[in-house]
Amino acid sequence: MPQNPADTTPLKISDTAVNLIKSFEGCAPNPEWPGGDSGITLGYGCDIGVDPKSLSAWQNYLSAGDLKRLEAVKGLTGQAARKALASVKSIAIHGDDAEAVFVDYTLPSEITTTLKYFPGSEKLPPDSFGALVSLVYNRGPGVEGERRTEMKAVRDALKAGSVSDEARAVEWPKVVVEIAKMVRLWPDKPTASNLSGRRLAEAALFALGLRSIGLMAGALIKSDKNDQVRDLQKKLGLGADGKFGTATMVGVWNFQGNHPGDVDLPATGVADRETLKVIGS
Repeated sequence: MPQNPADTTPLKISDTAVNLIKSFEGCAPNPEWPGGDSGITLGYGCDIGVDPKSLSAWQNYLSAGDLKRLEAVKGLTGQAARKALASVKSIAIHGDDAEAVFVDYTLPSEITTTLKYFPGSEKLPPDSFGALVSLVYNRGPGVEGERRTEMKAVRDALKAGSVSDEARAVEWPKVVVEIAKMVRLWPDKPTASNLSGRRLAEAALFALGLRSIGLMAGALIKSDKNDQVRDLQKKLGLGADGKFGTATMVGVWNFQGNHPGDVDLPATGVADRETLKVIGS
């Protein structure tokens, strides 16, 4: 079994965050190339192109022949990885093996990366920290360039908010907004399975963690189930079942981004107090 890269790091990511990561990453039965600058990816997003050493995590689960084929493509990213996919596509990835690598290597590695590149994140509650790990897991920790503007803002807000309770109350809610703003990078309407939907789900989970420590009090957030959610759904013209799911989150996000009036409502999919006031809920 490969050594856990985060043996000295407390695993304070919530189960809800783990399930979010797994649901969006999925576990394909064969190696994949997710596109863009990714490399060949195994199991739950284990990218042996971006992280060549991660192939060692599979040594107990794949045959010597399969490992040799994957050794030839590790470290390749982008179009080079796309062209190389055919040479390894037939390798079978079993679900139990993918789960073991996810738990023993990939997730601890991403937690360590998140803590390293986002100072102050160690002080977050488990749901909020888990949302940040999901973001880093999918996008990496880079903060440079126009497509990384929000990642830099997230880093800066976490660092600034770590110095005091007063700073935390001001800075950490900004992270919810910055994560949700990343929806701009993908043209598709958010769903329960695409990248824009993942960003809103991460923003919601980050907000859920903040609410658990007294910040964002009064907000209605994805996973809530109560009469207040039912009232909100009615006001938005949605199916009123009282369960704040993806459809309600996207409905709130649409309202925030398109509502008339002078009040500025950042489009996050989280129904904070200001949003609820404008909706009249």
